[in-house]
Amino acid sequence: MSTTTASTDDAVSANNKCNGELKKEEDDKDKNNNDDIPENKELIVEGQARMLYPKGLVFYNPVQVQNRDVSILMCNMHVERRAKRQMMQTHKKKIYRQAREDIIATLPDTLSKNDRDRLIDSRMDREKIQKELSEMESSTDWAQHVRDKTKEDTQKGGVRILDALAASGLRSIRYWKEIPHVKQVVINDMDEAAVDLAKENVCYNQVQDVLLDDESDDNKYGIKVQLGDATHVMYMARRPPNIEKYTPTQLMQNDQFDIVDLDPYGSAAPFLDAAVQSVVHGGMINVTCTDMAALGGAHPETCYGRYAAMPIPQGKYLQELALRILLHSIATTAAKYGRTIKPILSVGMHFYIRVFVEVYDDKAGVNALSLSIGTVYQSTRCPSFHVVPHGQHGNKSGTKYQPARAPTIPNCEETGAPFKTAGPLWLGPLHDLTVVDEAVRRLENPSTKYFTFPLKTQKPLHGLLTSVSEELSDIPLYYTIPDLCKTVGCPAPPTKKFNAAIINAGYRVSGYHKVPNAIKTDAPNYVVWDIMRAWCQQYPPKKVKEKKNKKTGENSSPEGKGKFISAAEKILSIEPKIKVDFTIPEGSSQQKKAQRFPPNPEANWGPKSRATGYKRKSETNDVTNNQIVSETKVSKLE
Repeated sequence: MSTTTASTDDAVSANNKCNGELKKEEDDKDKNNNDDIPENKELIVEGQARMLYPKGLVFYNPVQVQNRDVSILMCNMHVERRAKRQMMQTHKKKIYRQAREDIIATLPDTLSKNDRDRLIDSRMDREKIQKELSEMESSTDWAQHVRDKTKEDTQKGGVRILDALAASGLRSIRYWKEIPHVKQVVINDMDEAAVDLAKENVCYNQVQDVLLDDESDDNKYGIKVQLGDATHVMYMARRPPNIEKYTPTQLMQNDQFDIVDLDPYGSAAPFLDAAVQSVVHGGMINVTCTDMAALGGAHPETCYGRYAAMPIPQGKYLQELALRILLHSIATTAAKYGRTIKPILSVGMHFYIRVFVEVYDDKAGVNALSLSIGTVYQSTRCPSFHVVPHGQHGNKSGTKYQPARAPTIPNCEETGAPFKTAGPLWLGPLHDLTVVDEAVRRLENPSTKYFTFPLKTQKPLHGLLTSVSEELSDIPLYYTIPDLCKTVGCPAPPTKKFNAAIINAGYRVSGYHKVPNAIKTDAPNYVVWDIMRAWCQQYPPKKVKEKKNKKTGENSSPEGKGKFISAAEKILSIEPKIKVDFTIPEGSSQQKKAQRFPPNPEANWGPKSRATGYKRKSETNDVTNNQIVSETKVSKLE
């Protein structure tokens, strides 16, 4: 539960009651027809937030509830990891200091400093110390540890969160109420009407006693609602906290945030440079992008302009490629400042993508970044592709790097067609599966220790994260069974049988959380096509009609002479290299029960038009029969 916000015992008691019995009170208010709601407003309840919006002008998309729910879950777990990291570092220093003092007590005073340090180093039992630290780490309930923090603890060392594009403040108010050990939430928007509405809703949610003014110090406890440009706010928050002596430049800056949330309407690209600088070492940035037309390949020129990466138009793996293009952009932006990223969770949901990324000061990691950034070479006539990193180790010790080598084959092995390229893209893991597994466990066994309020999208969120936990996070991109079958013209094999053939061939395979018929595998292209060739022997394909590209001649026979050979004919004419076995291994088809790919709950479930919010009009005067409106404010409402 978030630390209570009242300054007196009575206020604390009232807020505790509000948090602990919120659902009951909401039901009671609903039964009473919400008599406390003004006539010109309507109420939206989400989590522990109760939001008032002007009637008829609300931009509230139910699709985004899952976005905010997963954000609450990920932020809660990040706060626990932060507390764990801080406590383990403090305890480690304490143990080493005590061990050093114990060793010094056994040494003669006549030793020189160098001899003394050498003996201390040789007698230090690091294995014992590490064992003690590991026992402490495994025996501590970190979720409970965070929730046991007092208000004084939070005021001194709590988490600071920036909701940089907050709009009406719904997400921010939920962060304050549903995340423990939060010291400050900054609700920022550059629209004056949105800021006014956010302040109104802070008061309506009974947390106005911690409402700070715009000029409040960074270290103050409470909620700050401010009018500001998001990039300017983040650029001015680049000072690492807990510095003993500031430089002249740092004197003009504010402290970095622990969590920065970016949820724009469209692309987050304009905000990334400021965001990676405004978060503390080990902090987290949460990024949403809704510009899937660009990231998905419909407008490759737009994607390249925003993210310096080229997508594959009509690529079947566009959902994952979009995530990896975004992560590439974040990683290379952070690298400019000696920082690396660690993706905690990267998902496609509905019509957008959302990533949760921790940022670290790590110059050695920046040197190795080329190993995690690469290019995809996609065949122009079939689903075959190769992924090549930009760098490779230049020596055996792995301390030097050099450019990687492109594919040794100039054309597609299956069809002889040329490759087209996409990227650069992130090749590292999309998720921290340890965190994802723990998130799934919490959703399966929700308790007040993990959630102060039930998540509305708990079931679909559990299905999403269960699918994520089962996928091969370290394997970039995937095939789809319909795309493979369309190429050769055969009926689709059952996914279980196709996966079984890959497993029996000695490779790994999984699905992908956004695409039900995806095949993500570390098997090379020829293995995938050998499986398709074996399937076609059992279920002969129909003849595939393939149009020839008159301009490029890509579909013509590589032997020339103008003879046209379809991709299906070329693929099926190749002799298989492996023996295919479709027998399903025992236990391989067992899956955890989960709502993996739920249908849309209602019609027109998707993105809405850009919000126009509400309009405020001043008193009007009838001047020569012309009505003059002195002021109109248009707000983007969440």
